[in-house]
Amino acid sequence: MGGGGAIVKAMTKAIHKYNGEIRTGQRVVRILVEGDDKKKATGVELENGEIIRAKNILSNADPAKTFELVGIENQSKKLQERLAKTRYSVTSLFLFLTVDMDVRSAGLDSGNIWQLSHEDIDKLYNEMSADDILSGEEFPACFISCPTIKDPVSFNGHHHNIEVVTFIEHQPFSKFNKPDDHLSAAYLKYKERIIYKLLNNVEKVLPGVRDHIVHVDLGTPVTAEFYINSTNGNAYGTEKSFRQTGPFSFNAQTEIENLYMCGASILAHGVGGASNSGVQVAAKILNCDAADLIKPIEGQQVRIYEAEDSSGWPDWIHQKRTDKKRRFKEVEVLKF
Repeated sequence: MGGGGAIVKAMTKAIHKYNGEIRTGQRVVRILVEGDDKKKATGVELENGEIIRAKNILSNADPAKTFELVGIENQSKKLQERLAKTRYSVTSLFLFLTVDMDVRSAGLDSGNIWQLSHEDIDKLYNEMSADDILSGEEFPACFISCPTIKDPVSFNGHHHNIEVVTFIEHQPFSKFNKPDDHLSAAYLKYKERIIYKLLNNVEKVLPGVRDHIVHVDLGTPVTAEFYINSTNGNAYGTEKSFRQTGPFSFNAQTEIENLYMCGASILAHGVGGASNSGVQVAAKILNCDAADLIKPIEGQQVRIYEAEDSSGWPDWIHQKRTDKKRRFKEVEVLKF
């Protein structure tokens, strides 16, 4: 409930509870490393020149970005060779739609739709890895879901949100590598063609959806690079090949004393892998077992409700939906 933002809110609440400070929109340009023989991380330098000192430095950037901040002069030859060989995962296209149609009547439910043009997964991967992603009328494979059905409280009674995701390689977007390319006419035209193709995929699930679009936006590898500074806009950190997973993946403890890493490149990818890596690092820093940090909170428990059957929802969910619909109508009246 609350979508991916609920995870962020929970973490934010916990950090504030322990008097932590959260800063956004402040780029780190350097991880401060001191010492000649035994190198030690002592803080970070921000883009505005501010220096922040700390006992421990934890980076959730991928290895390439993390050690770029460390500086090649502070890396061992072994680490440099490993970084040069490291490959990164596929990247993604994310289409976000807001529509004013009854998607349930059109056949959509809370399930995930994996739309594949055929059953040969290896062939699909090769097709999705093509350098030319503008040709053809639709993508060979994509994932479609409706968050406002999965999370009924988010539905305002009028607009549904639809997410469409497909995986590609970064190469088709390598031409947009200058700082302001994401604002260029060429990039926007490139996105328009991609949106057109992805909407053709959606039309197979929701016929006539184009006539009900209130808002549409597309996230690309350039978007990922801009917002989270991931190498080539990767979606899952390092490529999860045999030599880059398990005991062969990057460790939470780096060769720089007091510098740690977490995220999708350490234990495993996805929300579970990335978040658990943070717990593991915390345990390492605090010199305790990870199990000591994951304890149930009295009075708090996981509650699961069937999205397709509103009769099983508690009263507070119905009330939240009613309030959300009321607020939407009030805003519409003010606009009028």
